[in-house]
Amino acid sequence: MEIDEGLLRLFDRSPVGMYIVAGRRLVFVNPGFLAITGFDRAEVTGIDPLRLVAEADRPLVRAAATAMLRGERILPYEYRTVTRNGTIRWIIETVAPVTYLGTRAALGFYMDVTDRRRAEEALRESEKKYRTIFENTGTAMVIIEKNTVISLANTGFEKLSGYLRCEIENRRSWTEFVVPTDLERMRDYHDRRRVAPHAAPSAYAFRFLDRYGRVRPVFLTIAVIPGTGQSVASLADMTGRQAVEERLLFLSRHDSLTGVYNRAFFEEEMVRLQHNGSGPAAVIVLDVDGLKMINDSYGRERGDEMLVAAAAAVGGCFRRGDVVARIGGDEFAVLLPGLDEAAARQKCARIQEAVRVRNEADGPPALSLSMGFAAGPLEEVSLERLFQAADNNMCREKLFRSRSAKSALVRAMSKALQERDLVTEEHAGRLRAIVGGLAGVLGLPESTHANLRLLAEFHDIGKIGIPDHILGKPGPLTPEEFQQMQKHCEIGHRISLSAPDLAGIAELVLMHHERWDGTGYPLGLRQEQIPLECRILAIGDAYDAMTSDRPYRRALTHRQALAEIRQCAGTQFDPLLVREFFVHLSLFEEVLLGAPAQAAADTPDGNRH
Repeated sequence: MEIDEGLLRLFDRSPVGMYIVAGRRLVFVNPGFLAITGFDRAEVTGIDPLRLVAEADRPLVRAAATAMLRGERILPYEYRTVTRNGTIRWIIETVAPVTYLGTRAALGFYMDVTDRRRAEEALRESEKKYRTIFENTGTAMVIIEKNTVISLANTGFEKLSGYLRCEIENRRSWTEFVVPTDLERMRDYHDRRRVAPHAAPSAYAFRFLDRYGRVRPVFLTIAVIPGTGQSVASLADMTGRQAVEERLLFLSRHDSLTGVYNRAFFEEEMVRLQHNGSGPAAVIVLDVDGLKMINDSYGRERGDEMLVAAAAAVGGCFRRGDVVARIGGDEFAVLLPGLDEAAARQKCARIQEAVRVRNEADGPPALSLSMGFAAGPLEEVSLERLFQAADNNMCREKLFRSRSAKSALVRAMSKALQERDLVTEEHAGRLRAIVGGLAGVLGLPESTHANLRLLAEFHDIGKIGIPDHILGKPGPLTPEEFQQMQKHCEIGHRISLSAPDLAGIAELVLMHHERWDGTGYPLGLRQEQIPLECRILAIGDAYDAMTSDRPYRRALTHRQALAEIRQCAGTQFDPLLVREFFVHLSLFEEVLLGAPAQAAADTPDGNRH
């Protein structure tokens, strides 16, 4: 076709974008083309049209042009164009060969379909989203056509029916999965809902028939998809519903950790017994001693184990009709209808015996319970008052025994460390002698001597919370393992704060791995910022650690250890204390030489003691 001036004027009035390319250059563009691209006519006349095409789509446009030049018929195709302001627009284009000014050329028809493409993309995303929901909803779902054929089924329906999806979709009628005696009722509901959405229930139970002939109770929710004639059905297998309901009922009444009743049920039973009961009744309130200390030192998992052990010990002492409940984090209570004060006292004695037996069988950490009780006739006193009296009695006992119970727990932790071969009685004895002797040389007061004696024995108490595989590792620690090892200072600090006997040295336990040059942990203190007791302990502890066999190295000799201490003066140790140590070394020789003194192949590792 020959393009003349008349056609060009006609093209200029066309709302469709049009252009002519000759010699790979734009020689004509109409206003519709300019409106889409945002360019002026002078800006695009004479340029290669591929410059306006998104780079990724240029091969497509180039191939279409080549095919057209070979005389092939070009169907409309879509690509992205880059407008003057840099935005991307989708174009649908058709090209045809023409003659323009006696030259072979191409005429292009150019339409903006960006809005359509965006709508299609939004539709695809919406379909993808709803298909994902349909597939992963957790229940069996199907799409049912007007003729009852299932056109779409999800994985849940495959599991429920026993069929593969390819055996279901467009192959099986919905009616095949319904027990015949339920089918008429379902058809009636479905037909009525098609006419009026509220004319029949949208959710009801029926009996489902799977491929193996098994019948299952199923709860169906069904809805008509507007304007399609299709319905979407969701099916929930109710076979295990009774078990679920029983489980939910159990959880509503019981503590999920220990299995005994919870506070809500305990209070309901108090109201019920008060309203319906008569005669004597008793209440016992119990509290697990030192639970916070156990959580801080051993971890919350061990603390949970102690709560379970407490529930087992207490629960095993009572009758079926008695109500044993966990009413708080570390607190239990028992409601005892028909028991007077003497019987309640006997029950408390049985609990203490059960705790003793448990501790002998299971070992540390020891379970310790503070308890109080109160009893009286229901005709004269309310259960609420009995509960309050029992709680007050428990609190008084806890105050009385708290100090000894926590001290006993700390001693048990110390013994547990000894049993793990981490801290021996001999090490603690030598260390007390060394730090005590150095404190005496320095003329320190008795209060400092007392702190040093406790610190020598309990400075590493926090290692009770460090796993054995780290404490006993024969090779170097990884950075992660060393970071976990460092936590023993903070664990020991928390334990010490919880124990009345150790509260005075809690800060010293926290700081006993600080170094003179500030490279210690956990606070990075330096020089006199470090408490004097910690600086003294550092020398004695390092000596004893170096002259003792450890999983990660053999012991140094006495002389090697002394040389190492001298070398680390001013970095790891207080140089003035090291000087006093060596000046008065003869005072310590008997204690020092009592330590193992084997030849060493390795240098000491100050991170591990």
